[in-house]
Amino acid sequence: MTTVMEHDYRISGALSAGNIARGVVAITPVSGAPTSAAVTGLSLAGTGTVRAWVTPMTTVPGTLVVEASVASVTTSSFTVWIFRNSTATTSVQWLAIRDRT
Repeated sequence: MTTVMEHDYRISGALSAGNIARGVVAITPVSGAPTSAAVTGLSLAGTGTVRAWVTPMTTVPGTLVVEASVASVTTSSFTVWIFRNSTATTSVQWLAIRDRT
């Protein structure tokens, strides 16, 4: 069943939902090569598709930190990939949302 609500919702404070998870993973990359880290233990409510997004926490995007991406998304885990032109440990923020079907 789908509920349509016609009004704006404003949340003061933290938003919490059983189908949303977020966090940070630190990756020490191999310079000039894709390097990965696993995010595991997702326990998201719902029965639909899980989608995940990542973004590196960096002051040098496009130069030293070339790319961050996500792959192999399942209901309980996914893999974060980073490509960096140095070996500096990089924190990557992630967000995962599961459809509520």
